[in-house]
Amino acid sequence: MTKKVKSDTADGEMQMMQVTHDHLLNEAVKITQPADGYRVGTDAVLLAASVATDSGRILDLGAGVGGVCLCLAHRLREIQVTAVEKQADLAAIAEENAATNGFANRVRILTTDIRELPPVLAGSFDHVVSNPPYHNSHGTKPQNESRAMAHMGDNTEMADWVRAAVWAAKPRAKITFICRADRVPELISLFDANGAGEAVLFPLWPRHSSPAGRVIVQVRRDVTGPGAVLPGLVLHRDDGGFTDAAEQVMGGTPLSVIHPARPLSGTRRRGGDSGV
Repeated sequence: MTKKVKSDTADGEMQMMQVTHDHLLNEAVKITQPADGYRVGTDAVLLAASVATDSGRILDLGAGVGGVCLCLAHRLREIQVTAVEKQADLAAIAEENAATNGFANRVRILTTDIRELPPVLAGSFDHVVSNPPYHNSHGTKPQNESRAMAHMGDNTEMADWVRAAVWAAKPRAKITFICRADRVPELISLFDANGAGEAVLFPLWPRHSSPAGRVIVQVRRDVTGPGAVLPGLVLHRDDGGFTDAAEQVMGGTPLSVIHPARPLSGTRRRGGDSGV
């Protein structure tokens, strides 16, 4: 079907956008998204699953149509989510998605650049999450503008996303990114340079015999100390289907992304039993 949404052009014209109506978390979450361009995938579900807080305020940087924040709001019923998205058309869809799922009172959409966040947000979030553009800017740029922005950013570097996340987090609050495995050293170095440490790495293995393609990286603002590499999660069987553990996460089961020196009382460890 076609859907009329407000474009992000300077003249504010209305444009027609082809969209699809899809589901996440075993159809528990409804999501409308562009038929072309960046599409919500497993990264959004996995990132949302890595958040363990039961209450408080969460900031989602680069929210797109709301894949991460919708999954968070569904599983964690006491949280408030602020979702930041620069592209006005995607932000409008995210706002509609929140309303469709009954989360309008708990999910707030801000249409702004992550480098221009309102000053009132400084140091105010209990957890900050992001699925930033983690492909190298010198790689082949996708022809679709929205996909290119999601993959490579719009004149932003990974350092911009790190600075925004640390700036918005409360002291000692957690910050969780999902990124490509080859950029993990760079990401940890950037967090360290901006005052966030005690890095916990949760590798995501495509198959049992394959190297990790992506990694969930979690740090804490104003905290230093040794990091940890957790067992991680194997996503697919050799036949291409999800492993049993990955299937559970795709259905809404949380991941246990917890530093071994700081276990949460009463938290059941999940997701790590399928690691290599």
